[in-house]
Amino acid sequence: MDNERRKQLLDIRNYAEEEFDKLIIYLSSGGLVLSVGFVRDIVHVSSSSYSELLITTWIAFTISLITVLLSHRTSLKSIDLELNNRIPESDSWDTYTDWLNWSGMIAFMLGVITFLMFILINI
Repeated sequence: MDNERRKQLLDIRNYAEEEFDKLIIYLSSGGLVLSVGFVRDIVHVSSSSYSELLITTWIAFTISLITVLLSHRTSLKSIDLELNNRIPESDSWDTYTDWLNWSGMIAFMLGVITFLMFILINI
């Protein structure tokens, strides 16, 4: 593969990763707002069944937001270390970043699933 094609693919990959992080943040934030509004306007928590599902939803969306935000910091730390030619340390921080990104995505999916379960039970 020539250098120009490789650079183009790396640029596309970086853009896709940035957009993915933004998407998780937007969707998790929207999920929090939607679920709070849903409960306030449509279902009353005191009269709802399985309110622990709703609490799990809020916790999952919050964890998703926090882990993706932390992954930005660990990513920057990894890049800074690599720029200073501290590759083993950079690789460790990169591993943290990867773990945080996966955790954020899994927490988001958990939030969606538990919210859908709550809706189906209470409508």
